[in-house]
Parts: sequence; C-alpha cells; structure tokens
Amino acid sequence: MLDSLDLVLRWFVDDVRGRFPDSPVLFADESGGRLHRGTIRNRLRRLMQLEGRPEADWFSPHALRRACATHNYERGVDLVAIQQLLGHWTVSSTMRYVRPSTTFIEDAYRRAVSSTLADLTGEGPTT
Repeated sequence: MLDSLDLVLRWFVDDVRGRFPDSPVLFADESGGRLHRGTIRNRLRRLMQLEGRPEADWFSPHALRRACATHNYERGVDLVAIQQLLGHWTVSSTMRYVRPSTTFIEDAYRRAVSSTLADLTGEGPTT
C-alpha cells in the first residue's frame, strides 16, 4: 500500500476497531453502523470548534480531498493516478479538484519556455 498505509490500517484494525461494536463495517460509528460522511464533517467541525479555530479558517472533508489532489498534482503525480486515488470515474472530474497555485503555474511556464529556448538554440537545459 502507498506510504505504508498498510501499517496504519493494521494499527486501526488491531488496536482501534475492537473498541467499537462488532460489525462488518470497517469504519463504524459508535453503534456499529456505517460511518456517514455527515458524521465525519460534523466531527471535524466540532474538533475545529474545540481547538478554538476561527470560523474563517474552518475546512471540510471535501476541502481535504481538493488539497490532496492539488498537492499530489503539484508534486508531479500523474492525473490518472490521482483519479484512481480519489475514486473518480473520469479524469475530468479529477481536474475539477486540482487547483494549482499561481506560483506553480508560473514555474511550469518558465520551465517550458526555458526548455523550448534551449532546444531552439541547441544549448543544454537552463535553470
């Protein structure tokens, strides 16, 4: 699994899951039922309240998915790989999640122009 996720899942199954009611559901709520996305959103909101984070700085699980897509894209992960990671049917869905920073776009443009100029002039790549 990616980034030793198997170790995290093994810890969860061995040390955490047993504290919840017996259920075929991997991520269960306190009653053993399926953990709903509204539950996750509400718990995240509650944790931000407890932390004392200003409401303007709150974020949602959806924002975390967007950040995951964007950071992976900016690190050079292929869009198809990000699509699979997020469970999207199409790359076009994934592209709506990716919001590269202005700096990333400017740097990519500079690299492309430098590479093209190097090819046209016969010089090696420039930095």
